[in-house]
Amino acid sequence: MLRPSKPLREMMNNRHKVLIVDDDSVIRNVVMEMLTNWGYEGIEARNGKDAMRRVMVDKPDLILLDLIMPDINGFEVCSKLRTEMNVPATPIIILTSRGEKDDILKGLEVGANDYIVKPVEPFELEARIKTHLRIKSLYDDACAEKKDLATLLEVSKAVSSTLNSRDILYTIVKSVGEVIDVDRCSIVRIGRKKGVGYVVTTYENPGIKNLAIDLEKYPEIRSALEVKGTVIIEDIQSDPRMTSVKDSLKELGLSSLLVIPIIVREEVIGTLMLRTSRKERSFSPREVKLCQVIANLAASALTNAHLFESVEISNLHLEKLAITDGLTGAYNHRHFRTRLDEEFNRAKRYGTPLSCIMMDLDHFKHINDAFGHAQGDKVLSEITDVIKNNVRKIDIVARYGGEEFVVLLPNTAKEGAFIQAERLRKAVIAYSCSGRDKCILVTVSLGVSTFPSPEINTADELVGKADNALYEAKRSGRNKTVEA
Repeated sequence: MLRPSKPLREMMNNRHKVLIVDDDSVIRNVVMEMLTNWGYEGIEARNGKDAMRRVMVDKPDLILLDLIMPDINGFEVCSKLRTEMNVPATPIIILTSRGEKDDILKGLEVGANDYIVKPVEPFELEARIKTHLRIKSLYDDACAEKKDLATLLEVSKAVSSTLNSRDILYTIVKSVGEVIDVDRCSIVRIGRKKGVGYVVTTYENPGIKNLAIDLEKYPEIRSALEVKGTVIIEDIQSDPRMTSVKDSLKELGLSSLLVIPIIVREEVIGTLMLRTSRKERSFSPREVKLCQVIANLAASALTNAHLFESVEISNLHLEKLAITDGLTGAYNHRHFRTRLDEEFNRAKRYGTPLSCIMMDLDHFKHINDAFGHAQGDKVLSEITDVIKNNVRKIDIVARYGGEEFVVLLPNTAKEGAFIQAERLRKAVIAYSCSGRDKCILVTVSLGVSTFPSPEINTADELVGKADNALYEAKRSGRNKTVEA
């Protein structure tokens, strides 16, 4: 029986997987013993079918393949691996007891990288394995470098393009998530308020935007902020920095973390954060370096996203100012006219009802005279809140002028509109007057109109009929609802 050579000390830490495929159990046992002594993880397959299954499940780094087997011979296995199963880079060394040139040439033609004639000489086998694993390592490094360069190119194109900053940031996390084996990849913006961060974008959930998070629950981010440098948590369960959150992360199946600060003018404005559940290794130096370069590219996009958000908020504020009444916060008359036309045209097109309530505070001049205009303005503002709190989200509340308000009720027929008007009237009467020196009792008169109606053909006629009904309510005693 062949004896394995003395294990080399430098190989003992190498845990490459080597698959030995042979129908002879004696040869498998001998080779497995050699592989173990050399520091490899040996995997056995008894025939061709078993070998192809093992390749898919265990993904070996090298295959030792016998040619003569009962079901599928080594030539067929090698050919299927290279053509049908898309295993182009895994080295295959043929072990054959037949040293004929034709067999050797055929084996090389169908995809084998090398051959050894049995009986196997341990020193030769060890040297061949080391050589081919070294070649494979160089090939893997070249492929990884190619992928990294492609990722950097894609990110650089995105950053220099005219895309929205948030789109650029999602392109970044998407690119990282596709090139590095991670479960989660996110960009977190550090908020101005201490202890608050915002998940700007995340690879696993594109719908997340500016999700507020409590940084107390993210010790890895706090650590990166403190050192202003890269933080690698190789084992969440044993790292003392993660003690407070290790149980919750264990439930998520996460095992290691990588946090890279995004720095602008020596200030950390965000972080690129990766989380993974892989057990066999943490983040490689290549992966860390790639993420550091990408974090630098993300800096300007994150800054622009923050500026874009500020401008967006300012624009929304300006837009709100343009369509709302400055005193009450209800829609102003101009915006009401726009929405009135839209809702009337929609009701006409689809044959759905549309109701209008015109309402006016009774004897409001007396309130101004008795309590002053400042108190009168406060009453108007609070009455507006009462109205808003007693209508649906789809209803449109506007200040029509002075102490007069209008409410549009989409998809609301005549009966429902009258009930809603009465609800508003009673809510105004119940309106609290606490906080004043004297209680102010406020009542309101209301007029209601509804489309479709034989007398209503335009949006102006809908409002006009409600206004006429309001006039009738005031003329006949006030504090009541009148239908057109």
